[in-house]
Amino acid sequence: MRERLPLPAAPPRYAYNFCAGPATLPRPVAERIREEFLAHAGDGASVVEISHKGARFAHILDTVETLFRSLCALPRSHHLFFMHGGARMQCSAVPLNLIGRSATRTAGYVETGLFARQAAREGARYGTARTVASSAATSFDRIPAVPARDCPSDAAFLHLTSNNTVYGTRWTDFPHDVPAPLVADATSDILSRRLDHDRFGVVYAGFQKNLGPAGMALVTVRDDLIGHALPGTPRLLDYAVQADTRSLDNTPNTFALFVLSLVLEWVRDQGGLAVVERHNEAKAALLYGALDRSAFYRPTARAEHRSVTNIVFRLADESLTGEFVALAESEGLLGLAGHRTVGGVRASVYNGMSEDGVRALAGFLREFERLRG
Repeated sequence: MRERLPLPAAPPRYAYNFCAGPATLPRPVAERIREEFLAHAGDGASVVEISHKGARFAHILDTVETLFRSLCALPRSHHLFFMHGGARMQCSAVPLNLIGRSATRTAGYVETGLFARQAAREGARYGTARTVASSAATSFDRIPAVPARDCPSDAAFLHLTSNNTVYGTRWTDFPHDVPAPLVADATSDILSRRLDHDRFGVVYAGFQKNLGPAGMALVTVRDDLIGHALPGTPRLLDYAVQADTRSLDNTPNTFALFVLSLVLEWVRDQGGLAVVERHNEAKAALLYGALDRSAFYRPTARAEHRSVTNIVFRLADESLTGEFVALAESEGLLGLAGHRTVGGVRASVYNGMSEDGVRALAGFLREFERLRG
């Protein structure tokens, strides 16, 4: 029998990934991962094989800490941690570490979408999670006002979600003069814009949007908020333990931190956060402009509260949504289906999404309207 020759592989076709997460990496970062995975330091060991207590990983961790502090102007009064479990685990870690500062174990939460609600539900396991403001009545199409007087005077912290991936809204002006430290889940806009960390007691973010592979969280904590963990707090969720061990009390995801080091170098090489922020705003303006030009598409967030990283919209004829998503995928525009709880369409344009990808989607919006409008 003659041996069958293998069929030639189809040439790879570049696709643009608009998925909300895990999200696309900047192309140069993905290429560096491929190039350096086996030969990161020229010693024959892969970056996923090295000891987290060795000199090689210590250099990676030093790079991450130095670059993040420099790029984000993180004050010396704030610790920087890397913890397992992503942002969802921090929904537990925050109240476990902070709610004991309140004699009544009270914390305030601003309800702006799905993940804000999840954080509040988890906070209620450890005390009173008071809803200080909510935009639920208008289907989370805006960021609600947060008068300082509405925050409980005995609150240990006030929690908010800086950008809402499901509904496509974001904070542009954070609460002022509230009687409690601000805590922000910044998972979907970390490193996409400048953030004044002096305004916050805690900022946390899952890796999977703008930082790297899923499963880890970056956490910044102000010094005075460390050392208040409730009795029975799991050791790996105790901020004091993280501070004492430099996030090395157990083995961290060394690969994720390696990728984060490359992402931070990429941000630096773009010119820093101010430049990255301008690029992101330009990408979002291009898409919103395409959506606003006709009544065929309807962005769901109020214009003054629109997210720059998660652009959520519906088709005027919602029966066309499935066809829109399927046809877009056939054209290499991936991950455009809206969150399963709300439907519609969602284009996530994190740092890794190129302007070429955004222009390709804007062109598809026009062509689909021509075909079905």
